[in-house]
Amino acid sequence: MGEARTDDASCLDQPGLEGKVCLLRAGLRLLLHIEDEELRCETAQVLRGADPPVPFEEHGGVLSDLLADIEKQRPDAVLLQLDALAWEVQAAIRQIRIQSPRTKVVALHRDADPNLILAAMRAGASEFLHTPLQPTLVPALERLLASSDGEFVPPARGKIIGLLSAKGGCGATALACHLGWELHRQTRKNVLLADLDLACGLMGFLMKSQATYSILDGIKNLPRLDESLWKALCVEHRPKLWVMPAPPACSLWDRPGDGQLRQMLQFTRTQHDWVVLDLGRGMNPFSLAAMDEIDQLFVVSTLDIGALYALKSIIHNMSHYGDKVQIVLNRTPRMMDVGAQEIAKVLGRDPYAALPNEALDLHESCAKGNLRDSNNHLAQHFAKLACKIAGIAPVKAKKRFALFG
Repeated sequence: MGEARTDDASCLDQPGLEGKVCLLRAGLRLLLHIEDEELRCETAQVLRGADPPVPFEEHGGVLSDLLADIEKQRPDAVLLQLDALAWEVQAAIRQIRIQSPRTKVVALHRDADPNLILAAMRAGASEFLHTPLQPTLVPALERLLASSDGEFVPPARGKIIGLLSAKGGCGATALACHLGWELHRQTRKNVLLADLDLACGLMGFLMKSQATYSILDGIKNLPRLDESLWKALCVEHRPKLWVMPAPPACSLWDRPGDGQLRQMLQFTRTQHDWVVLDLGRGMNPFSLAAMDEIDQLFVVSTLDIGALYALKSIIHNMSHYGDKVQIVLNRTPRMMDVGAQEIAKVLGRDPYAALPNEALDLHESCAKGNLRDSNNHLAQHFAKLACKIAGIAPVKAKKRFALFG
């Protein structure tokens, strides 16, 4: 239910208001998200009784709808009742500020709870107000809108790419591990490898990670998740190369909801320049839920009949995503029975990349828990793929010293 005031009276025509911020003349867009009826009525009464009255709209939907409306409307300020957010106080305020950096967040509560004040301010709230609102609400809005000091700077948004195996055994996990390393090596950026394959969860094994926590621990701690806690949950495999494995076992009841997964991915963007996700095999709930957040999905397939059949089905079902979905052919032989044109005709598009078949070499690397050396032939293909994704020229690998050339 929403209510908007559209009175266009000018405060400059009213005596005694010279030099005062005119909220109406500024074209204020104010959004209220207050569930408590008494607090809602008090807030509305203060805004309507101001001189001149302050226009506002009310939002009575769930948090996900509120975030969607804020991203669409870009209001100047949001009056947010903290009780209405339940456990999501910090996550909600942080997400509002990321989606609409210029929107001021005014946190409302019935009393001055010190814990809530601290949580709201840490998450990015511009003001914390408690009842009675009559002496504080309108001055707070005028102060916020009149000053640009302390303007919120949104965290940098990293890029998220996902790797999805057409079927089991196509090598998507090993590719994700090497791709993450090459993205770090080629771009010198901070990279996260995250395992969302809750059925198998091989990334931690292949990276020989000694992680105590998993991606589920991050999701369960979303309300209080910040930079320090995130670094405590992840493992820094190498400098600026972080690993967040899947849990060793996951029941149906442990699986997070789509909204929680999206919030988790939105948070990882603020902590890493690149996020590489292992999304498991086939179209699954996680891969579908992640599609709204990832920048690029790479479906990995080999050339055997079963994998190509599954690949074609995935590409067909995800055709509405257009170029966001790309094909990577893995373990391609030097001499193929069918040419690239025939493969493109069958799949309906050209492959984004084709990697050579060096399964024994890669198997040895995975067994030892080592990523391929940059001088290795297969690693050079991984590097080219990483550079193509990042849109940069490859960094030449340093040659090893050899006594006889």
